[in-house]
Amino acid sequence: MHRSMWLLIMFISLALLRCTVRAPELNVTGEKTALENQVLGAYQQIESDSWLIASARAVGATSSAVVSGSKKEVIDAVQNRKFNKDEVDELKADKVVGENNRGLLQPLAHPRYDGDPEYRLYVDQIIEEENNDRLIIYERVLTINQTSAEAARANEVFAKLNFDNSAPGTMIQNPDGTWVEKPAIRGK
Repeated sequence: MHRSMWLLIMFISLALLRCTVRAPELNVTGEKTALENQVLGAYQQIESDSWLIASARAVGATSSAVVSGSKKEVIDAVQNRKFNKDEVDELKADKVVGENNRGLLQPLAHPRYDGDPEYRLYVDQIIEEENNDRLIIYERVLTINQTSAEAARANEVFAKLNFDNSAPGTMIQNPDGTWVEKPAIRGK
């Protein structure tokens, strides 16, 4: 009897070990994270649309590539940003411009920028083009998401997106207005 009791206990123990109940994984998404996902999704959709339309035009499609004026303005802004990307990245690397806390480029104190009027004009033109393009895209993202009431918070998302997409060494403006250099990613 002692042995059969022992076998029963072993059998029950093994059965309990094999039949564990797991709690379902819960991913709690805060309101800000949901807004970030919403804005990022709309932004990625706009970029995808610009590629599709540019590809259709390159292949020679005419009627299917016609878009409304506001959508064309957004697509032009996306393409212009890609065209200016190398110049913007170079200005960031040289610490002539930085990413401010409103999601826009901002000139920084720099000897060449401060002392060379032609260079200053060039930098100001790149900043103006980039910021105008960003504002066009931001407005479209807000329109798509109908989040105009949350425009200030959406600007934080845009600023974070630009920060994340900037190379290490880029000057970044904190919410309190101070400027810091984006650190290198550890482990890479």
